[in-house]
Amino acid sequence: MIYLFHGENQPALRDALLELKKGYDEAIFWEREPEELGSYLLSPSFFAKKELVIVEDPDLGGLTGLVGLIKKGGKDVVLTFSDKVPRGKLPKDEGLKIRYFREEIPKNVFPFLDALAAKDKKSAFAQAHRLLRAGEDSHFLLTMVVWQMRNLAKVKGKATKGLHPYVLGKLKRLERNFTEAELSHAFSLLLKEDLATKKGKANSTTFDFLIEKLVS
Repeated sequence: MIYLFHGENQPALRDALLELKKGYDEAIFWEREPEELGSYLLSPSFFAKKELVIVEDPDLGGLTGLVGLIKKGGKDVVLTFSDKVPRGKLPKDEGLKIRYFREEIPKNVFPFLDALAAKDKKSAFAQAHRLLRAGEDSHFLLTMVVWQMRNLAKVKGKATKGLHPYVLGKLKRLERNFTEAELSHAFSLLLKEDLATKKGKANSTTFDFLIEKLVS
């Protein structure tokens, strides 16, 4: 089975991915070169009866070819994207199970995201800790920060198609707080935190360090 999860609502996508993983003995995130995936999918799973391979943000240009390669293997694969895949880029394959997660960001998260984009350190920490005390986990907040930074980058690059007018208006006022170099550095920090999360090395303390670095 091949799954394709995409859309702006990354928290819902992550929840669906976690739910999907429960049906497998083992799930791995593919971190090696794309060219090595084909041989891996053909190899037997010695320690797991049922294995799921998760491929994050593969190249859209080679997506159809990647799906064809996966179909030759013997393992289930889920392709996940951190944004909506344009209709024309989606492979026309009946064997592909596609799920689109429409944007639906909880309103209680916006004060934190706005404080972060404004580089208001005191408010950003206060709002983050409020959400954590309310039961939100740091992985969810990390996903929201990625969403916010990605939108800031879109506004700075004048690629605003599809953004809600209200969100766009706020981001136009906030994007001046980050230079292109600072946004690039922010994405590097977010990637490191995401990798630490997947390896079980991230928590609310490392998330605090992340906030500190982002607003400095």
